[in-house]
Amino acid sequence: MRYATPNRSAHRATPALDLMFLVRSLPRPSAGQHRQHPRTQAPPRRHAWREPYPAIQLLTRGLAAMIVLGIFLTLGFLIVADDHQDPAAPTGRVPLTVPEAFPAGAAGYQVDRAVAETDCTLAVTGDLRSALSGYGCSQAVRASLTVPDGAYQVTAGILDLADAQSAAAVADRVRALVETGDGGFTSMSGSPTAAGTPIGWRARGHYLIYCAITEAGGAPALGEDPRLAQITAHLLDSYLSDEVLARHG
Repeated sequence: MRYATPNRSAHRATPALDLMFLVRSLPRPSAGQHRQHPRTQAPPRRHAWREPYPAIQLLTRGLAAMIVLGIFLTLGFLIVADDHQDPAAPTGRVPLTVPEAFPAGAAGYQVDRAVAETDCTLAVTGDLRSALSGYGCSQAVRASLTVPDGAYQVTAGILDLADAQSAAAVADRVRALVETGDGGFTSMSGSPTAAGTPIGWRARGHYLIYCAITEAGGAPALGEDPRLAQITAHLLDSYLSDEVLARHG
């Protein structure tokens, strides 16, 4: 028995498979199964670090260097100035001179000898030496004088102390030292004045002024001669205080 087979026309009548339909009918992979490759990114650029405001920093460093240099220069100047300064003389003080204190005919007396010395201890003896050193005595201006009639000789002097308080302190010490014989003043020859010699002294500003009176031969001027007090007041108050030191300032 034969089976009927379709003829060509029948084959043609059968529609051809639509390929696009098959493609569309294929199952699509889910989105979760698709791995996307990340886009390769270039590494960030590294810029060289720069200090902010370099000009300001340079200026600041320059100013700091100038300040340090100024400090060193100032210290050097002070050290050099201190080396050239007389350590015994107070700053800015002008020393007395012999012509200022005891010129020829000073106060109407005959000036036999006058000296200006930076070693004050030459003018005194005993514990008065340590007192002058301790209170900063920087100068002694002394003179040997003879009164007009030649009856008395006087050793007069000006001691320059550190300040007025120092001069007053030394003046307070003089009385006790002279009375006990533990200190006193010397003559121009360097010998100490004999016990009982009339001595007068005053503190005037930062100066201590004094005088010691002897007879013409050097013996202590004893007795009740009123001229001894007059000579002391004239030399210390009228001449050395009111004339010499007032002019010197």
